[in-house]
Amino acid sequence: MQKICFHFQISQPFRLRTYRFFDINVHHDYFDEFQNSYLVNRLAERCYLPANRLIKELIEKYPGQIAVSYSIAGSSIKLFQEYCPEVIESFKELISTGSVEITGSTFTHSIASLYSKSAFAEQVRLQEALLEEVFGVKPTTFCNTEMIYSDEIGEWLWELGYRTVLTEGAKHILAWRSPGYLYCNPFQTDLKLMLRSYALCDDITLRFNDKGWDQYPLTADKYLGFLKAVPADVPHINFAFDYETIGEYYTKETGIFDFFRALFSRFAESSEYQMIMPKSVENSDEKYTTVNIPWAISGMGEEKDTEEWVGNELQQEAFEQLFKLEPLYMESRNETAKLNWLRLQAADHFNFMSSKWLSKNSVKRNFDVYPSPYQAFINYMNVLNDVKIQLTEGK
Repeated sequence: MQKICFHFQISQPFRLRTYRFFDINVHHDYFDEFQNSYLVNRLAERCYLPANRLIKELIEKYPGQIAVSYSIAGSSIKLFQEYCPEVIESFKELISTGSVEITGSTFTHSIASLYSKSAFAEQVRLQEALLEEVFGVKPTTFCNTEMIYSDEIGEWLWELGYRTVLTEGAKHILAWRSPGYLYCNPFQTDLKLMLRSYALCDDITLRFNDKGWDQYPLTADKYLGFLKAVPADVPHINFAFDYETIGEYYTKETGIFDFFRALFSRFAESSEYQMIMPKSVENSDEKYTTVNIPWAISGMGEEKDTEEWVGNELQQEAFEQLFKLEPLYMESRNETAKLNWLRLQAADHFNFMSSKWLSKNSVKRNFDVYPSPYQAFINYMNVLNDVKIQLTEGK
């Protein structure tokens, strides 16, 4: 019996308003309240609430047969609390079923793991505190921002108390091996790694509504046919993608809800598959092997690297200037400025500066409001410079 792990990521940032050079050291309101309220409510209506209802209905219909996990960035939780608290209640109902796992993640969907252990650990610590406060959970499974991972990051996570990590099944790391086996960190061999089967994920996230695809329309039965191509002796098939795929990237009219209802029902009714939460592998006696990941990988792009965030000179400059402020963050007593520095670490801000986007990745730009990467950079740097002043004055 093959084990199916479905993991959904939720990461909406606090989006920046137009912040001009002449606003620096004059105005300290950086975030677009209208856009943040509008977008999170739109997502709640189209995705989070109806998708949560669907998952809950399936759990109730098939007791003990449905299992899913979520990573919910702290920034998203804060937006829910502020603009649509019913989403928080909806997730609490899911967690109470016992069939839903909330994994660890970063507080602001941060790319701090590409910079330093201390900056990353701060993000993890704040996220853990928020998950305990809001949902009463303490995770031991971790899914980093955009599945960023390396051997070193794995060591950090082990020290922080995590025992299972979800990351990408990058071909250049695995070579001939399948992502469907259980792996471990080479230095902390008790840290289990579950690797995403990205090709199978792409069939849903990139091609579900592609009328030029020779497999269109994608149905649950057709998709199960794809899964049968995975050798029967491969124990795991791991899925991970944005929750917004259901209802936002692909609207209800495309049939995406019907697809997931049918697919999860097939899993529940089948004797060939078992849906699991990732924490279930933590203490299993299943065999696992070492995989070496010396350089950071991610779930983005064909290269599965970190070029989406630090691939061009604009991004690299913003990244360097952002994390130069870490000592000021540690010394400052201005809690508002400290929170704003954390929010500026969100991967989305660096996505907007990327010049690497391809048409097939365009769903990730649904919320991009900048005419060009350069304008995204200028706006970001204006905000960052003001945050620097506020941190300095708060020492």
